[in-house]
Amino acid sequence: MKKSSANSGIVARRIVVVFLVVTALALSVTMAIRLSNKNAVRQLPEALVEYLMWEPQQLTQFTLSDFDEQVLDLGHLKGKWTFLFFGYTFCPDVCPVTMSNLGAVFKKLEGQGTSMSGLQGLFISVDPARDTPEVLKQYVQFFDQRFMGATGTKAQLDAFTRQVGALYFVDKETADENYQVGHNSSLFLIDPQARLYARFSMPHEPQEISDAFTQIKQFYVQSEH
Repeated sequence: MKKSSANSGIVARRIVVVFLVVTALALSVTMAIRLSNKNAVRQLPEALVEYLMWEPQQLTQFTLSDFDEQVLDLGHLKGKWTFLFFGYTFCPDVCPVTMSNLGAVFKKLEGQGTSMSGLQGLFISVDPARDTPEVLKQYVQFFDQRFMGATGTKAQLDAFTRQVGALYFVDKETADENYQVGHNSSLFLIDPQARLYARFSMPHEPQEISDAFTQIKQFYVQSEH
């Protein structure tokens, strides 16, 4: 009887081991399938690899103030595609060139029949001391009347720029108002779900960006629905 009991215990342990192994294998296969499916969905078109994020990055709540001194937050980015650029109005080169090119992108897209109601341009100043609401509004709408402008306190700007990966610094060591401001030169694209979806490095060629944006929207529809 003792021998029989021992054998029964060994068999029971073997059954448990087999069960655990089979369960582990099943979980591994399930995870592999899920990962495979996920990768398949995010397989980027070769033509868009240099623009698209490998995985869209969900933005979280933030608070800024627009040029009408109204709150601008995460909700303003939802439901539309947003071209986003960080700079300052006293910028002598990169900012005016980029904003001018973005204005040209909007005109090209509009000429191609793109629905502009689902598209917006947002300039965020990282120099709130000089970029008052009046200055900011006059600046951004010079390039396109549809563009929005916003800024905030250093804490507010830091909280948002870190989400996007847009580095900047303000060097106020200079005694007068001609202090230097450094900032990221990329043009960011936020999708209708308020996720960082793509970025465009300099030079910002209007035709290249408008063509890429058209393809990005098509890819978005295919991969998200």
